Amino acid sequence: MDVFSATNKQVTQPTIDTSMHTRRSVEKVEQNADVNKKQSLNPKDMKLKLDNTIKHLNEHMKSLDTNIKFGFNDKIDIMFVNVIEKSTGKVIRKIPTEEAMKLSEKMKEIVGMIFDKKG
Repeated sequence: MDVFSATNKQVTQPTIDTSMHTRRSVEKVEQNADVNKKQSLNPKDMKLKLDNTIKHLNEHMKSLDTNIKFGFNDKIDIMFVNVIEKSTGKVIRKIPTEEAMKLSEKMKEIVGMIFDKKG
């Protein structure tokens, strides 16, 4: 047998039916979405859960002896981080900055006014 005839033979790959695998994946995602819809919290419960999470984070930061404190701005629904000087308790840095949060609050207010007038 020469080299060319041996290498010219086609090698066939077994075909795999991926439609069943894809269908199962889609069904799993749909089931997860249904569970998430059922578990969705009302705004009051969400606020309570968020407050507990922030409290828990701050307790961990305290136990790690860090100078970081977490907080939440209700007006723009955003979490922020304060870096605090331990000796004086003075805020060294706030992320995002106070100015950025105020700007975001104003932008949210303006967008609300625009949509209220159109609607």
